[in-house]
Amino acid sequence: MLPLVLSPLGVEAVTAHSFEADSAAPPVRLRETIEQARGLVPAINADFGAVFDRSAERIYLIDETGREVRPDQALLLYLQLMGANGHRGRVAVPINTTSQIEVVVGENLEVVRTPASLPELTRVAAEEGVIFAGAAGGGYVFPEFLPAYDAMASLCKLLELLAKYEALPLSQIAGTLPRQTLIHREVACPWALKGTVMRVLNERFTDADVDLRDGIKVFDERGWFQVLPDPDEPLVHLYAEGNSKELSDELESEIHALVTGLVEQEEVGSRS
Repeated sequence: MLPLVLSPLGVEAVTAHSFEADSAAPPVRLRETIEQARGLVPAINADFGAVFDRSAERIYLIDETGREVRPDQALLLYLQLMGANGHRGRVAVPINTTSQIEVVVGENLEVVRTPASLPELTRVAAEEGVIFAGAAGGGYVFPEFLPAYDAMASLCKLLELLAKYEALPLSQIAGTLPRQTLIHREVACPWALKGTVMRVLNERFTDADVDLRDGIKVFDERGWFQVLPDPDEPLVHLYAEGNSKELSDELESEIHALVTGLVEQEEVGSRS
């Protein structure tokens, strides 16, 4: 179907791995395909490459030099291009994504933070005035087409946004994006202790500047950190973003020590 979509746009596309075999697990296949695309793009002198996941929901970008544009940077790329192209409206992103989003969108776009789940993101995407929603995992929503992830729509929209910069290579455009300092880490936490850990954290930071829309997100002069229980696994996610890499490391170390200390303390108490 993709060639039928791209042909009227005047795109010359070279397609590889249009039909996947079932010889490897999906994450392995996807990573292998991305690595092969990194070699293919510069070999055929393409302007850029795009890899879809198996369900054609998420898109992963390769610049003309064969360098992968990390999904977290690709989210900033879409938002920066939309702002630069004069788009107006609201854009939705999960609460645990980088604060650099507010930097790149410009004055015409309003950033709406949602709980960190796909159902919540797509729910907000369907609201009036929302023109884009996206997360750092390669999934993007253009509600005027469909309030859900769609890789083909995301590719076509990227072509539209890049048309203004026809003389600039993708690597140069992506090179203007701010470098993120966001850190993500997972900490094992038994199911029975998740509620206790979150309750103690809420009590600990009761007088702080916090956002409780999903887990607990705490702000201070250095940046922010967030503790987010995983809905499916016995673990919690830790996010930390400072105004520099050093501050991100500092924030992450502090919240990691606090959370692991609480888990160990509660485990010892439960055995006593």
